[in-house]
Amino acid sequence: MAGKAKFDQEAAFKSIIGADRRPAEKLQEETEKSKKNKDRVQRAYFLDRDIDKALRRKALEEGKNLTESINDVLRAGLTKYL
Repeated sequence: MAGKAKFDQEAAFKSIIGADRRPAEKLQEETEKSKKNKDRVQRAYFLDRDIDKALRRKALEEGKNLTESINDVLRAGLTKYL
């Protein structure tokens, strides 16, 4: 076993795929997403089914994603604390 080289998974991946094969527009898109999410945190909460259903319906009717819809509802309910 002495003298046996360790397998470098990252080097093997780069040799097969290429060092940086992501298109420039993909990199720019990722940068824009990270700027958008800079002031956000991810949390997990348990919701009652009826509340979850209502939030999904609200988001669908308003043409927003669920995150935007939930933020709107929370901002309206938390105006005293914001």
